[in-house]
Amino acid sequence: MMNLFVVALIAIAIGIFCGAVIVLLIVIQRRRQKVDSMRSTNNLIGLYGTVEVPFDNTCKGKIRVNIPGQGSTVDFIACTDDSISFQPGDKVFIVQVKKNQLWVISEQSLNNT
Repeated sequence: MMNLFVVALIAIAIGIFCGAVIVLLIVIQRRRQKVDSMRSTNNLIGLYGTVEVPFDNTCKGKIRVNIPGQGSTVDFIACTDDSISFQPGDKVFIVQVKKNQLWVISEQSLNNT
């Protein structure tokens, strides 16, 4: 009976040790991985977006951008220097990023230049 008890304790100790080693290896592996679910906002320059919240050169709005290669859609704060006002559904072209705000011009302005 004592022999069975010692074997059970050893088995439990080995199980706990193996589990701890596996958890430690997983933690080390996760720390080494660089998780980047979003491209840098500077990589958005040159893409088109769609206006979601109207704005003009006196106030900010919101645009939705389809991120190529990721199949995801992300909303961003948008600003403009254009003299026109943007309405929901308008297409805009991203020309600059400042402080995580996208600066855009209208699709018409892009075609006129």
